[in-house]
Amino acid sequence: MRWDDDDYSPPMSYSGVRTKGRYYDNRLRAEREALLQPRAPLTKIKTIVGLDLGQVSDSSALAVINRITTGDDEPIFQATYLHRWPLGTAYPKIVEGVMKMLDGELFKHKPLRQQPVLAVDATGVGAAVADMFKAANLVVKFVPIIITGGHHVNFDGVTYHVPKRLLVSSLQVVLQTKRFKFAEALPEAATLISEMQNFQLTITEQAHDTYEGRKGSHDDLLLAVALGLWAGQVHKPTEPSPPRSFSGVRTAR
Repeated sequence: MRWDDDDYSPPMSYSGVRTKGRYYDNRLRAEREALLQPRAPLTKIKTIVGLDLGQVSDSSALAVINRITTGDDEPIFQATYLHRWPLGTAYPKIVEGVMKMLDGELFKHKPLRQQPVLAVDATGVGAAVADMFKAANLVVKFVPIIITGGHHVNFDGVTYHVPKRLLVSSLQVVLQTKRFKFAEALPEAATLISEMQNFQLTITEQAHDTYEGRKGSHDDLLLAVALGLWAGQVHKPTEPSPPRSFSGVRTAR
């Protein structure tokens, strides 16, 4: 019998919708059963860019870090790009370089489902650089951070005021729990390792703690990583919208 015969009515499926044969009926059943199967833990990736602005004797440095979270596991932080500018590089040139990086090869081929975060050192002259980024109509979440002493984080609605000890501890924690990864073949990886080895805590005569590299060493790349790690823990990946089922109704799973 032909499907286009005027006097033929297709059978009713289990869903109450007339189908043209068992093939359609079985396909709907398979789709429904697939939706009821336990799903693999969802992996969420958020990209954070940490930018430390150098002063007179330190270079400016940048670190691109992916925060990778699978299910309820603790996040893994993977540095995918490290960069240091030559000492004395003008801040406008650094801003221009960062903007090109955000629009260029590092992000062009990645389906970023989460809005990237740009965490910038806004301490001292960094405030003027932060203003340059604000005026640039960024496609990323911009997080200016003023590095302070003390023990507590303050947020004035625009800028975070973060003690250096908290920035450093954010790196220490992921290192001690082996949740910070980067390839040794990564450009500037050797520099980062050297800075981490030379970084130290000093207690002053006034019982204040200071965090900096040993005399003659630098900490710019380390601080770029620490800025990114801290911002990555504050600005966590958002939950994606639930998928639609074959019936067009959003499911709870």
